[in-house]
Amino acid sequence: MKASAALRDKRRERALQRALSAPMRPEWLHTLPGWNHYSHEHLVVPSLADHPALKEEKERRKDPRLGFLGHLTMVESAAASAGMDDVLEAVLVNSRRREGLSDRVIDGLSGTGKSMLLRTIGRAVQLEIEEHPHFTGSQIPVVHILAPADTDNKINWIWEIACFLGLNPEPTTEDDLMRWRSYPDLSVPVNYVLETALTRLLLVDDIQRVTPAQLAPVLNYFDYLRNRLGITTVFCGTGASSIVHEARAIADRHTIVVRQRAERLARAREQDPAHPGYTAADEKDELAYGRLPVTWLDPIPFDRHDKTSWPTVLAGYEKHLCLHNLDEKALTKHSLYLHRRTGGYFRDLSQLISQAATRAVLTGTENITLTELAAVTTSRDH
Repeated sequence: MKASAALRDKRRERALQRALSAPMRPEWLHTLPGWNHYSHEHLVVPSLADHPALKEEKERRKDPRLGFLGHLTMVESAAASAGMDDVLEAVLVNSRRREGLSDRVIDGLSGTGKSMLLRTIGRAVQLEIEEHPHFTGSQIPVVHILAPADTDNKINWIWEIACFLGLNPEPTTEDDLMRWRSYPDLSVPVNYVLETALTRLLLVDDIQRVTPAQLAPVLNYFDYLRNRLGITTVFCGTGASSIVHEARAIADRHTIVVRQRAERLARAREQDPAHPGYTAADEKDELAYGRLPVTWLDPIPFDRHDKTSWPTVLAGYEKHLCLHNLDEKALTKHSLYLHRRTGGYFRDLSQLISQAATRAVLTGTENITLTELAAVTTSRDH
């Protein structure tokens, strides 16, 4: 394990060097140092007193506020908050149970904020565990991975976990890299680290890239992590609920088991006419077999009479707009326009506001008006 620790230190140093020369890349969230940084990251709105408006365009491009404005993320919404509370409670309950543990699913249309919710849940679980009096600092409460690029092999999924933990061996030469045809099986060291580090939560994103047949063999491994190590897995992606459900039916040979049960109940009815046999209720129960609790995220609707959903989201973004000439209610007064432009999708809304705010700094207007908003193209502008 000393070699693994040295390898992790080397990767951490390299990641920090890259972070100094460029913004944090998405890949870093899927490494232990990057995840720990994200979990403890506290973004503070830049003070306007410390960052006066600059006169020259060349100077504006170096304005430190641009980094913050480009980092605008999903703000609180009723659906996301309810989903986070539900999953957080489930994970905490699972950590106190020895049997009957349940995994979870986050599903919804693309662009509704599923990945952000997944990470927010992971961060909340990590901070909750770190505040426990028995936390020593050596634990790894949360592991965050993506579905692998090649999803056909269980070893590739374990490799993703190994990459997060820093256990994956690196090629020392270009020849080593070119000779690689498949990943080595790192299940033993991965299982050892997950067990000794008391990992409690595994976040799996991008499930939409996986077919049920590809996921089915991997579910047995996730079952092992849950039943042996007490690790809750949260699957996330568009269509994740149906993908996981169908994969579970394949993994558990559900069709064969259902047929055998129906035959057994039919024989029981033949022997005893009073026996109900295989009923419609049984068939309904079988269809629901293997379903996991699902947190659904939908686009936020617009209602002129609703003062708590869409307007609250826009007001949440307004609080983070560090612009010198920002009008009062700069976003909320254009709520209908913004909903037409974004359809209530977080991804489009966040991108639109971030780009409009960046444009306001670069042009020197220091305000978001319809002019700045109209200059930004969204996915719904076709």
